[in-house]
Amino acid sequence: MKVLVIDDEKIFLLGIKKFLENPEIMVDTAETFEDAMYLLNNSSYNAVIVDIRLSGTSGEEGLDILRYIKKYKPDKKVIVITGYGDQEIRQKAYDLGADFYYEKPVSAEVLLKSLLCKNSDKIFEVENEI
Repeated sequence: MKVLVIDDEKIFLLGIKKFLENPEIMVDTAETFEDAMYLLNNSSYNAVIVDIRLSGTSGEEGLDILRYIKKYKPDKKVIVITGYGDQEIRQKAYDLGADFYYEKPVSAEVLLKSLLCKNSDKIFEVENEI
């Protein structure tokens, strides 16, 4: 499995990469919208973990990435994460096709379980919210 993790927090990227990466999971990372789009257009991923805010002007660059993925690569699993979430953002993410949505802090273990579960099985969201 090949996963792209997109977040503007370098420490988060390093930690998630270290936790997720193993002989069966390869992880690429991107800190900016531009880097993420480059990687999405030049590599193939089974799943993408994307933060909503990437230090851009709109504050919702992650949703733009989600929109792009679901338009051009609809079979890819997308996990949306944010430190600035609310019900409206959550609903927007799901309406755009997010497979999972988590508010930070989210554990690397929950992200791993979400990557490995079937798209129709959303039980792990409940575990993270309790």
